[in-house]
Amino acid sequence: MTENTKKYIILVTPFPAVGHVNSVAGALKPLLRRGHRIIFILEDAFAGKVAPYGFEEHLMSFKKPEDSQKPGEIYAKRLIEGKVLGNYSPEEKMARMSSMFDETQYRDDNLVFEPTVKKAIEQYKPDLIYIDHFNLLPSIYYSGIPWIKHISTTPLFYILDDNVIPSGSGYSSDTETEKIKEFNKLRQPIFYSNWYNEFVQSFGYESFPSDLMMPETQKLVVYGYPDELNYPYVRNLDWFNLEAFVKVPMTSQLTLQDYVPKEFIENNLNGNFSGKYIYISMGSMGSIDLDLMKRLVSVLGRTNHKYIVSKGPRHNEFELANNMYGDRFLPQTKLLPLVDLVITHGGNNTFTETFSVGKPMIIMPLFTDQFDNAQRIKETGLGARLHPYEYKDEELIETIDKLLNDEQLHSRLISAAKRIHSIDKHEELADKIEHLLSNK
Repeated sequence: MTENTKKYIILVTPFPAVGHVNSVAGALKPLLRRGHRIIFILEDAFAGKVAPYGFEEHLMSFKKPEDSQKPGEIYAKRLIEGKVLGNYSPEEKMARMSSMFDETQYRDDNLVFEPTVKKAIEQYKPDLIYIDHFNLLPSIYYSGIPWIKHISTTPLFYILDDNVIPSGSGYSSDTETEKIKEFNKLRQPIFYSNWYNEFVQSFGYESFPSDLMMPETQKLVVYGYPDELNYPYVRNLDWFNLEAFVKVPMTSQLTLQDYVPKEFIENNLNGNFSGKYIYISMGSMGSIDLDLMKRLVSVLGRTNHKYIVSKGPRHNEFELANNMYGDRFLPQTKLLPLVDLVITHGGNNTFTETFSVGKPMIIMPLFTDQFDNAQRIKETGLGARLHPYEYKDEELIETIDKLLNDEQLHSRLISAAKRIHSIDKHEELADKIEHLLSNK
């Protein structure tokens, strides 16, 4: 760790979804501990979410009055209405998601976001801007202030290359080039946009090079992906890999009884309890799909394991089975070291946090980079991938039992987790950012 006496001001612009905000906060905590001032620009639904950790909050609102005021739910609603979430193919989902970057609502969001960020830059005069977003705002690009790109999704998401498996496809590593090219055509609007550069010009700026929505940063790109799962192409890039944005301790001095009701612990399922606890999280967006959640409850309620369920925003709209406990919000990072298996949508935070504690996963991907994570864990033999809508009941139950009893898998996962904890990438990142700022 460096002994940097100068304190810097860092302005953070994360995409307004829970996973993006959490990953950036996890990455920057060491800088906060070193005394630097870090200000998050957030939609008002996130008020009070990062301030308890010592970050500052600069709030804005781009929601209509009728929209939910719960963090990230506005985007979940859009994804469901746009048929990005649901039982559709990766190709259908990518085409629909890409089209959302050309819709009026996305344009309207940027009409609020751009002047908010410009005013924040004028108000705080930051030394650095830290970005986790799909497009770069012109007030940042033309500010002259160094900026760092943070990738809270899988690193593949920001790579458009026909020699690399396309993010959001879930394709295997031996996929033919022509199929990759066809999928990449669907992804083009995420990278290049005529309308966005017309938007840039409308604020009096020159358009970005090649109609890019996110020009390349010359400073630093930060991502988080366990080395055991990383892609050869990504390893060769000059990017900084945190491996896990929130590196969860492998052990805990507390027990499950500190987080769940006593009666749940004491319930022996009529003498049939297997002794295994399984954590279920389909993310803040996936848990909105009631049909998906109700079927999981129905199938898993017939097993002799116990389940701790992150119920999400619609927690009061479905009931859990006798062998389950859940709530709208759960202390995920506290629970992960204490369970035996995780069933998840494969969002990058849950994915990397689970891997960092050495727990096996069943990934049931819903959209975009979740397909990447599911396929990667399947190909490396470090977990299982199942279709969230088309799995057979017995297929899910058998997969759970197989992973719980795979001692070789457990050994590999524990070894990987110990390696991750043997190095402190977060402090390395803080050193790197301080060095960058001291030499700007």
